[in-house]
Amino acid sequence: MKTCLGFLVLAWQAANVFGAELITDWAYHSAGSDPRFMELVPGGDSTFLQSGSEQIADGDTVTIHVLTCHNFAGDMDEQIFVRWWDGSMSHWIMGSWVRNLTLDAARPESVFRGHPVEGTVMLDLWKVDIPSVITRPGENFYAIQLKGVSADSSEERYLLNRFGGDFCQTNNLGQIWSASEEFDGQDWIVRIME
Repeated sequence: MKTCLGFLVLAWQAANVFGAELITDWAYHSAGSDPRFMELVPGGDSTFLQSGSEQIADGDTVTIHVLTCHNFAGDMDEQIFVRWWDGSMSHWIMGSWVRNLTLDAARPESVFRGHPVEGTVMLDLWKVDIPSVITRPGENFYAIQLKGVSADSSEERYLLNRFGGDFCQTNNLGQIWSASEEFDGQDWIVRIME
């Protein structure tokens, strides 16, 4: 089974020379704003923004799904966070691992955004629940952090909605990501309705 093993070997070699490197090739939440409430998570019936709309009732939990390469942080512990901006302050909410997913080029129903082109790849599905106690009526913004943590270091990457600087790149699924925490105006928006 072809997995992210080749990427992990390269990441491990790079980590020994340059420091830790997270694998972002299969990381995905949404390429733009609309897909997050229209695209189905592979192998399921939920969308990436579970409400199915960017307008969410006040008092409702906001549920966000994220895909990553299986073992995206190599030997480090993997964590997923959402940085939620409610209009006056930011909140960091940790996500939880849901399950493994296998995409298989030989099974068209398991291909996601045209990938993999050949072979199979194992992904992890994560879920982040934003409790209503930290959302505020009006525009709320969020970005997703992929984090690898070891005893003496950590490494972060951010999944974003828009391109916005020298540190942004796009992966094979069309997801924009950055190594920089400076992403104002590049995050997604959710409107909390009163």
